[in-house]
Amino acid sequence: MSQNVHVSNLEDYLVHGVEFAGRITKNGRLIDYKTRNTVTLSDEQKEMFFMSISLYESMQRDFDENLGSVKYTITERKDFRIISIPKGQDIIVLIMKGSFASTIKRIKEAINYMKTTS
Repeated sequence: MSQNVHVSNLEDYLVHGVEFAGRITKNGRLIDYKTRNTVTLSDEQKEMFFMSISLYESMQRDFDENLGSVKYTITERKDFRIISIPKGQDIIVLIMKGSFASTIKRIKEAINYMKTTS
């Protein structure tokens, strides 16, 4: 079940450096997104990319009882940082340039605010 977090509502919280913000299902399907068009992936690459994020998040849940639940995951690449934030059955995915720690906090605050006002 989706928690009605609409990525378009996060726009005010996206700071400099966020190139893509999206919401994917537990199966890796992109259902909502905002982009600045600097992330260039083919449709096939996007599908595989989001499926890999979803699979990784799913596999991490196997360790929740022993290690606690995942709050967010960061993958740092040469030019981008990919942040995934599990929210219920969905996953918020951010692709960024530059610093990211304060952005994660702001995105989580925005998501929590939207859940209380929905």
